[in-house]
Amino acid sequence: MRDAMRMQRMPLCVSAVALSAVALTAALGCLTACAPTPIPTATPTAAFASEEEAYAAAEEVYRAYNDALNERRAMKAGADPQRYLTGSALEGDIDTARLLSSADLHATGIATIEAFIRESADLSIGAATVTAVVCIDVSAISLLDGSGADVTPPERGDTIAQQVVLIGASDSLLISNESTADGSRC
Repeated sequence: MRDAMRMQRMPLCVSAVALSAVALTAALGCLTACAPTPIPTATPTAAFASEEEAYAAAEEVYRAYNDALNERRAMKAGADPQRYLTGSALEGDIDTARLLSSADLHATGIATIEAFIRESADLSIGAATVTAVVCIDVSAISLLDGSGADVTPPERGDTIAQQVVLIGASDSLLISNESTADGSRC
Protein backbone atom coordinates (compact mmCIF):
# COMPACT_ATOMS: atom_id res chain seq x y z
CA MET A 1 0.00 0.00 0.00
CA ARG A 2 2.84 2.31 0.74
CA ASP A 3 4.29 1.67 -2.69
CA ALA A 4 0.96 2.48 -4.26
CA MET A 5 0.77 5.77 -2.38
CA ARG A 6 4.30 6.67 -3.43
CA MET A 7 3.39 6.01 -7.04
CA GLN A 8 0.37 8.25 -6.81
CA ARG A 9 2.37 11.07 -5.20
CA MET A 10 5.28 10.82 -7.58
CA PRO A 11 3.48 12.15 -10.62
CA LEU A 12 2.18 14.94 -8.44
CA CYS A 13 5.76 15.79 -7.32
CA VAL A 14 7.08 15.52 -10.86
CA SER A 15 4.20 17.71 -12.06
CA ALA A 16 4.93 20.30 -9.37
CA VAL A 17 8.63 20.37 -10.28
CA ALA A 18 7.82 20.58 -13.98
CA LEU A 19 5.27 23.31 -13.34
CA SER A 20 7.81 25.21 -11.22
CA ALA A 21 10.40 24.93 -13.97
CA VAL A 22 7.92 26.21 -16.57
CA ALA A 23 6.90 29.10 -14.28
CA LEU A 24 10.55 29.98 -13.62
CA THR A 25 11.35 29.90 -17.33
CA ALA A 26 8.33 32.07 -18.10
CA ALA A 27 9.28 34.52 -15.36
CA LEU A 28 12.86 34.77 -16.64
CA GLY A 29 11.54 35.26 -20.15
CA CYS A 30 9.37 38.14 -18.96
CA LEU A 31 12.26 39.72 -17.09
CA THR A 32 14.59 39.61 -20.04
CA ALA A 33 11.87 40.72 -22.45
CA CYS A 34 11.05 43.67 -20.21
CA ALA A 35 14.65 44.69 -19.66
CA PRO A 36 15.51 47.95 -21.41
CA THR A 37 17.56 47.76 -24.56
CA PRO A 38 20.98 49.32 -23.98
CA ILE A 39 21.22 52.79 -25.51
CA PRO A 40 24.00 52.96 -28.07
CA THR A 41 26.69 55.48 -27.23
CA ALA A 42 27.99 57.87 -29.82
CA THR A 43 31.53 57.35 -30.96
CA PRO A 44 33.52 60.46 -30.02
CA THR A 45 34.81 62.35 -33.03
CA ALA A 46 37.36 65.09 -33.44
CA ALA A 47 36.07 68.66 -33.13
CA PHE A 48 37.42 69.46 -36.62
CA ALA A 49 38.34 67.33 -39.60
CA SER A 50 41.67 69.12 -40.10
CA GLU A 51 43.91 71.86 -38.74
CA GLU A 52 43.01 73.95 -41.78
CA GLU A 53 39.32 73.74 -40.86
CA ALA A 54 40.08 74.61 -37.21
CA TYR A 55 42.17 77.66 -38.13
CA ALA A 56 39.51 78.87 -40.60
CA ALA A 57 36.79 78.57 -37.94
CA ALA A 58 38.96 80.31 -35.34
CA GLU A 59 39.68 83.21 -37.68
CA GLU A 60 35.99 83.51 -38.55
CA VAL A 61 35.06 83.67 -34.83
CA TYR A 62 37.75 86.25 -34.08
CA ARG A 63 36.67 88.43 -37.00
CA ALA A 64 33.03 88.26 -35.86
CA TYR A 65 34.19 89.19 -32.34
CA ASN A 66 36.13 92.19 -33.71
CA ASP A 67 33.04 93.30 -35.67
CA ALA A 68 30.96 93.08 -32.47
CA LEU A 69 33.59 95.17 -30.62
CA ASN A 70 33.43 97.80 -33.37
CA GLU A 71 29.63 97.83 -33.06
CA ARG A 72 29.87 98.23 -29.27
CA ARG A 73 32.28 101.17 -29.66
CA ALA A 74 29.79 102.71 -32.12
CA MET A 75 27.10 102.15 -29.44
CA LYS A 76 25.02 100.08 -31.84
CA ALA A 77 22.00 98.52 -30.12
CA GLY A 78 22.33 94.77 -29.59
CA ALA A 79 26.12 94.69 -29.99
CA ASP A 80 27.36 91.81 -27.86
CA PRO A 81 31.03 90.85 -28.27
CA GLN A 82 30.82 88.79 -25.05
CA ARG A 83 28.90 86.06 -26.88
CA TYR A 84 32.24 85.10 -28.49
CA LEU A 85 34.06 84.88 -25.14
CA THR A 86 34.47 82.39 -22.31
CA GLY A 87 36.77 81.94 -19.33
CA SER A 88 39.46 84.54 -18.69
CA ALA A 89 38.70 86.37 -21.97
CA LEU A 90 35.14 86.98 -20.79
CA GLU A 91 36.31 88.00 -17.32
CA GLY A 92 38.85 90.39 -18.88
CA ASP A 93 36.20 92.05 -21.03
CA ILE A 94 33.89 92.51 -18.03
CA ASP A 95 36.74 93.93 -15.91
CA THR A 96 37.82 96.32 -18.69
CA ALA A 97 34.24 97.60 -19.13
CA ARG A 98 34.00 98.24 -15.37
CA LEU A 99 37.37 99.99 -15.31
CA LEU A 100 36.50 102.26 -18.24
CA SER A 101 33.11 103.07 -16.74
CA SER A 102 34.52 103.87 -13.29
CA ALA A 103 37.16 106.15 -14.89
CA ASP A 104 34.50 107.82 -17.08
CA LEU A 105 36.30 106.69 -20.24
CA HIS A 106 35.06 105.10 -23.46
CA ALA A 107 36.64 103.90 -26.66
CA THR A 108 35.50 104.97 -30.08
CA GLY A 109 36.48 104.02 -33.63
CA ILE A 110 37.06 100.95 -35.72
CA ALA A 111 39.72 98.26 -35.34
CA THR A 112 40.74 96.23 -38.39
CA ILE A 113 42.25 92.75 -38.47
CA GLU A 114 45.47 92.88 -40.51
CA ALA A 115 46.59 89.28 -40.02
CA PHE A 116 45.63 86.04 -38.31
CA ILE A 117 48.86 84.12 -37.74
CA ARG A 118 48.47 80.42 -36.94
CA GLU A 119 50.42 79.07 -33.98
CA SER A 120 49.02 75.71 -32.91
CA ALA A 121 45.93 73.54 -33.10
CA ASP A 122 45.11 70.62 -30.83
CA LEU A 123 42.24 68.71 -32.41
CA SER A 124 41.44 66.43 -29.49
CA ILE A 125 38.35 64.28 -29.42
CA GLY A 126 35.31 66.41 -28.62
CA ALA A 127 37.00 69.80 -28.30
CA ALA A 128 39.79 71.69 -30.01
CA THR A 129 42.22 74.34 -28.82
CA VAL A 130 43.44 76.78 -31.45
CA THR A 131 46.14 79.38 -30.73
CA ALA A 132 46.97 82.30 -33.01
CA VAL A 133 48.45 85.78 -33.01
CA VAL A 134 46.10 88.45 -34.33
CA CYS A 135 47.52 91.69 -35.71
CA ILE A 136 45.02 94.50 -35.20
CA ASP A 137 45.18 97.98 -36.69
CA VAL A 138 43.96 100.24 -33.86
CA SER A 139 45.05 103.54 -35.44
CA ALA A 140 41.40 104.62 -35.76
CA ILE A 141 40.59 103.79 -32.10
CA SER A 142 40.62 106.62 -29.58
CA LEU A 143 40.13 106.59 -25.82
CA LEU A 144 37.99 109.53 -24.73
CA ASP A 145 37.28 110.91 -21.28
CA GLY A 146 33.90 112.16 -20.07
CA SER A 147 34.41 115.59 -21.67
CA GLY A 148 35.28 114.04 -25.04
CA ALA A 149 39.02 114.77 -24.81
CA ASP A 150 41.33 112.20 -26.43
CA VAL A 151 43.36 110.47 -23.71
CA THR A 152 44.75 107.66 -25.89
CA PRO A 153 48.22 106.70 -24.60
CA PRO A 154 50.71 108.07 -27.15
CA GLU A 155 52.93 104.97 -26.85
CA ARG A 156 50.14 102.61 -27.94
CA GLY A 157 51.16 102.40 -31.59
CA ASP A 158 48.98 101.80 -34.62
CA THR A 159 49.13 98.00 -34.64
CA ILE A 160 48.84 95.68 -31.67
CA ALA A 161 49.48 91.97 -31.50
CA GLN A 162 47.16 89.77 -29.47
CA GLN A 163 47.74 86.10 -28.75
CA VAL A 164 44.35 84.40 -28.69
CA VAL A 165 43.28 80.93 -27.62
CA LEU A 166 39.97 79.55 -28.85
CA ILE A 167 38.36 76.37 -27.53
CA GLY A 168 35.38 74.24 -28.50
CA ALA A 169 33.97 72.43 -31.49
CA SER A 170 33.22 73.72 -34.97
CA ASP A 171 29.78 74.97 -33.95
CA SER A 172 30.79 76.37 -30.55
CA LEU A 173 34.30 77.80 -30.82
CA LEU A 174 34.87 80.60 -28.27
CA ILE A 175 37.77 82.86 -27.35
CA SER A 176 38.99 81.66 -23.96
CA ASN A 177 42.11 83.78 -23.54
CA GLU A 178 43.52 86.92 -25.10
CA SER A 179 46.78 88.58 -24.12
CA THR A 180 49.36 90.95 -25.54
CA ALA A 181 51.80 89.18 -27.86
CA ASP A 182 55.19 90.11 -29.21
CA GLY A 183 54.42 92.89 -31.69
CA SER A 184 57.38 92.03 -33.91
CA ARG A 185 55.26 89.30 -35.53
CA CYS A 186 52.96 91.96 -36.95
